[in-house]
Amino acid sequence: MRVVIVLAFILTLAAHPSATAITSDNSLKFFCSHTDYSALCIKSIRETAPRLKRANINIILAILIHAIDVRAREAKAFTLRLTKQSHSNARTLELLHDCVDAYDTALENLVSATKAIKAGDIDTRDSMLSSMISNFDSCEDGFNEFAIKSPLTNWTTILKNMVDNCLAIGEINRP
Repeated sequence: MRVVIVLAFILTLAAHPSATAITSDNSLKFFCSHTDYSALCIKSIRETAPRLKRANINIILAILIHAIDVRAREAKAFTLRLTKQSHSNARTLELLHDCVDAYDTALENLVSATKAIKAGDIDTRDSMLSSMISNFDSCEDGFNEFAIKSPLTNWTTILKNMVDNCLAIGEINRP
């Protein structure tokens, strides 16, 4: 069901009259060259939309947002699995549960960002995406506060970089 909604969203954005379209593999390189994590940007798009033929800013954002959604849900599932392992101490379990909450909040912010994109509300889009980075940071901050090595650092880094890519691409052609 989620895939159908995302595909409908992508098709809706593709018809947006103000979006400049670019074709071929060069489009990925063009859009992703505006990011700090271009290899991750290209990989995320290729994995999420391997048959992409035409792209504009809104289509690329929709694809990247879907990729973030998938990755954040995977990170949350991984974190929940860690909470069920008996070898974790009480503090680590508490921090892992805090991270599950942070992922839930980040996913809510992603929904809000998606709605803002549909409404053409750039400021809200950027605010919600920036909030996601803060959500992911708060997960890591909990571990750092107690000098505990976080088992989620790789997830956090990738998710933050993916969101950063969305913010950077959103700045293309911004008035």
